[in-house]
Amino acid sequence: MAQPLSPIRLQRSVSDGSLGNNSLTKAWHALAGFCLLALLLITTGCGGGGGGNSGTAGAQPSGNSPQTSTGELIVSITDAEGDFVSYLVEVVSLTLHRANGDTVETLPFTTAIDFTELTEVTELLTIASVPEGTYESVVVRLDFSDAEIIVQNEDGEALAVTAVGEDGAPLAEVDVRLNLTTTDVIRIAAGRPAAFSLDFDLDASNTIDLAAAQVIVEPFLLATPELETDREHRVRGVLKSVELAESEFDLRVRPFRHRTGQFGEFTVAIDEETQFEVDGEGLTGQAGLEAMASLDDAAPVVSSGVISMAGMAADIVLAGSSVPWSDADVVIGVVTARAGDVLTVRGGHVLFADGRRAFRGEFAVTLTDDTTITAPGVDNANLSKMSVSVGQRVVAWGEFSDDVSLVAQRVRMRMNQVTAEVLTPQPMTLDLFHFNGRLPGVFDFSGTGVSPTEDADPDNYEVDTGALGLSTIEAGDLVRVRGLVNEFGMAPADYLARSVIDVQTDFRAALLQAGWTEGTAQPFSRIDPAAIEVDLSEARKALSVRGVPSEFIDELESVVLAASDNGRGVFAVAVRGAGEMHIYRGFSDLVDELVAQLDAGRLLHRISAKGGYNVAEQTLTTKRAGFVFSEPVPEE
Repeated sequence: MAQPLSPIRLQRSVSDGSLGNNSLTKAWHALAGFCLLALLLITTGCGGGGGGNSGTAGAQPSGNSPQTSTGELIVSITDAEGDFVSYLVEVVSLTLHRANGDTVETLPFTTAIDFTELTEVTELLTIASVPEGTYESVVVRLDFSDAEIIVQNEDGEALAVTAVGEDGAPLAEVDVRLNLTTTDVIRIAAGRPAAFSLDFDLDASNTIDLAAAQVIVEPFLLATPELETDREHRVRGVLKSVELAESEFDLRVRPFRHRTGQFGEFTVAIDEETQFEVDGEGLTGQAGLEAMASLDDAAPVVSSGVISMAGMAADIVLAGSSVPWSDADVVIGVVTARAGDVLTVRGGHVLFADGRRAFRGEFAVTLTDDTTITAPGVDNANLSKMSVSVGQRVVAWGEFSDDVSLVAQRVRMRMNQVTAEVLTPQPMTLDLFHFNGRLPGVFDFSGTGVSPTEDADPDNYEVDTGALGLSTIEAGDLVRVRGLVNEFGMAPADYLARSVIDVQTDFRAALLQAGWTEGTAQPFSRIDPAAIEVDLSEARKALSVRGVPSEFIDELESVVLAASDNGRGVFAVAVRGAGEMHIYRGFSDLVDELVAQLDAGRLLHRISAKGGYNVAEQTLTTKRAGFVFSEPVPEE
């Protein structure tokens, strides 16, 4: 196991980061391999089993070149928004290959990651010391034997599916090799911190067959040797110390639900705007830090905020019993109905006090007069059990009276997201398409209104936008709105908006999926270093935006994949049966590889690309794309 780093000192920084065919719509082949590199660092930073161990021996390379020097590596992992309710797989082992032929082996271990937890944040995996050198490829062994993969059917109901390979056989262990280009290898050097980010995209990596309750898996990965500074990051761990004078605290990093193991140490800075919840009490700024100072050593902490190589500045900090895996049974899900004081929570994960985790489709969560209610960015003293209404995402702590019934001691409301068409901009009314990733039909809004005639209506959902600027929003626009659901029995308004994003004219999260069952030797009508025009006339294809009905997007006969302004991104090319993939950072390098594959007689089977879509020009500007080829079938 690798040696942990000394703590990184942090300063607050300012960031501007601000189909017709169902199986194709939810498509593409598994991102299970996306955990490849990440687990490089888990293995350098954690022990075996679900919790690791506290050993500190660094990994040593095999071969003829003994290595004693080490370098520092910061690794984070993320995932794009997708249609999975749960995607939990186990990583068994990995081997790092250096440029000189040496390999760094790790002992087999098992760690489980649910990639659906990473759709809104990037998780800090480890800060570790690894042997100095240049690493050109990584081999990871994944185990799907006990995978927990849950999808939504056409009615929005949760459905468990089985992971299978291309041949239809259930998957067990799978080895995947990731080859990096010479300009973007992993370079580990003493005295020069390095970073690596892993981007998981489950929609672009799995083919879902609802009828057979299966998902076809072919591991795929996008990865970059740098931190993603335009997304919120999260770091989990246990408290090491609090420095009141410096307005910061130190963590021993524990990613996901590891409770032990050496993952390095991390220092988080706070300011007067940082929102805290410590043992269920909402606080702000230095008062929150002072409350943390009274916690026991090794109290659990979760911090989120903006990260750079200079460190993280915390926006939200949860500590002590406010962290779900602390000391109680916890249910996490979405309220789909409420009857009196009983909430129906669906899509629920349960975290048991002893560290076990399980997914169950539905729970009954009972609120009492003693239940503490908290929410981000509000005065918690004004909240009561009536603050929790239908549609609200919740984390509920308490005790189970049976397998599916929990009496809540505390409930934390989380931020929600709705995707909808604007009926009227001011006052804002919406026709809902998706509510926290669920179809509106799964919600029972009975009792949400001041009277039955004023219950929330998903076809005419009323939003209080407060002082938000809505000058660019018009009727017919597609929007995403983040906020909290209004109190139960107090609608209208149905929803209290914190932000409104117009996605009508430039779909920022568009996903293009194109497939040719038999493969095609001529997929492009034009290809040059800055753009690829894809001929979709003979392809199964879909251009989709999360939560947006297909009728809002014209049927495409062709589409242009364009390079970003600087031509940089993460692009993967794989050949079926080769057991490996190649990663390119430059769009022009991708073009060269695509031309080479076609010149070699290989057939293109699939394209998956994400980016901003311009409706008028039918152009997708992409920084993330994958292409899968096959060898041509020999003529008999």
